[in-house]
Amino acid sequence: MNMPSTSTAAKSAPSKRHAVAGPQPARASRRAGKRMLIQFALVSIAAALLISCMTFVLDPFQFYRKATWYSPVFTGEQRYQNPGLARNYPYDTIILGTSMTENFLPSEVGEALGGQALKLSMRGSTADEQFKIASLALETGKVKRVLWGLDYFALKNPDEGTDANFPDYLYDDIWWNDYKYWFNYSAYENFARGIAKSLLGGTPQNIEYLYNWNDEASYGSDQVMNAYDRARNTEHYFGVNEEPLEEVQHHFNTYVLSLVEAYPEVEFIVYSPPYSILRQKLWQDSNPARYSNQLEMKTWMFQQFNRYRNTQVYDFQAEADWTYDFSLFKDLSHHSQDINSRITWAISEGDVRYKVTPDNVEAFTERLSRQVDTVLITGKEARNVEVLIDGNGEPIISFTSRKMPDETELMVPVKEAVEALGISAAYDAGIVTLSGRGPAVELKVDSTQAWESRSKEDRKNGVAKTEVTLRHAPYVAGGKTMVPLLQTAELLGYNVVIEKPDHYTFRYVLDRPAS
Repeated sequence: MNMPSTSTAAKSAPSKRHAVAGPQPARASRRAGKRMLIQFALVSIAAALLISCMTFVLDPFQFYRKATWYSPVFTGEQRYQNPGLARNYPYDTIILGTSMTENFLPSEVGEALGGQALKLSMRGSTADEQFKIASLALETGKVKRVLWGLDYFALKNPDEGTDANFPDYLYDDIWWNDYKYWFNYSAYENFARGIAKSLLGGTPQNIEYLYNWNDEASYGSDQVMNAYDRARNTEHYFGVNEEPLEEVQHHFNTYVLSLVEAYPEVEFIVYSPPYSILRQKLWQDSNPARYSNQLEMKTWMFQQFNRYRNTQVYDFQAEADWTYDFSLFKDLSHHSQDINSRITWAISEGDVRYKVTPDNVEAFTERLSRQVDTVLITGKEARNVEVLIDGNGEPIISFTSRKMPDETELMVPVKEAVEALGISAAYDAGIVTLSGRGPAVELKVDSTQAWESRSKEDRKNGVAKTEVTLRHAPYVAGGKTMVPLLQTAELLGYNVVIEKPDHYTFRYVLDRPAS
């Protein structure tokens, strides 16, 4: 048998050593990787603990406690700020609602209603969001009174996107889901922004003017009319998917009336916020379903509230001295702090002009409906223009188109004028002949020249017609011939009386001539 030589064995030895040593670097690499992962996990846990501890100590939203060792820094993110205010600040009165309630001054509300008020408004909020912050505040046992500005649109179906982003974890008593607050970068972003504003000499933040935008807004006819023109082009599609009234009523029962029932010892003062009259008019024109529903809901909601002794209801939407005064509005809906103050004191005095009772609930709806039906834009102002036939004048005559060149005249479509006055019309080459019970008048388009004949006998006997100068010439607009209603009626023998029962109303009473 031939044995391998020593040299051959020696040559093969290194290869065996190499085969044995091969896996060791891989194991070392795995161990190093595990150490890195462990170190990373420990660092992450330490960082998380540091951040959560820092959030707990700084508490940017004052979620755990009212700021005492540093000047409080508030955020305008109301859905995040309000839970901490409700939990940790002193109050016995809360203010709820949308942006229509943001300009209330808590000190004024407290003085007027007796107590200490805290504003928990949420701009653009729906009733379910208002329910959540109201429930949180009521559960503290501190609330004796709720001042609630309840908009009809808040009772509609909530927007899915907004509702999904609502921070429910700030409104419950489950501590372990607070991690969403602990690691919320926006909390520090707002905190830092508030500190920087203070250091740069900005207006100091305080609970009295939190969420208040009164001094930042511009008010007046230009702002309101511009908003009206924009909205006429953008809101025409809103009425396509308007919810059935039953859904709106369900939301009211679920998110509003349930609290009234659950807290009988708490006084609920609910009011309908006033909008400019053009907001109501735009709803009537572009979204008649919403307009009709909100009118019906006024009466229905009061009937539900009236079953409970702990409720008061006020309605400010037909107060023409406010809703026609565009100097008080920054757009179609949002009014100045001055109106919030007027609302505060009207409620404190139980003002019978605004307090809803079983005897006047229908009158509030009827008055608003009448205003919307008769409102007319004249330049950059809004006026009620009412036309009544034969004295008492019910119902008011409506026209599809109206222009008011001055206070003494109203231009209306000739066919509708004929129907309203109960006369006949004949047309010939740009001449319109209108005949009443006796007199007749001939009008010429685009001319102030007109002719009057006093009786049928005069016309039959060929008596010359009398030339008359009109204050305003007839014209054609939108395919309709517009004629001066009041002067035409006078020429036809009507007795025309112009009344001005208030600053915003012109009432034209047309009494028919005797037979």
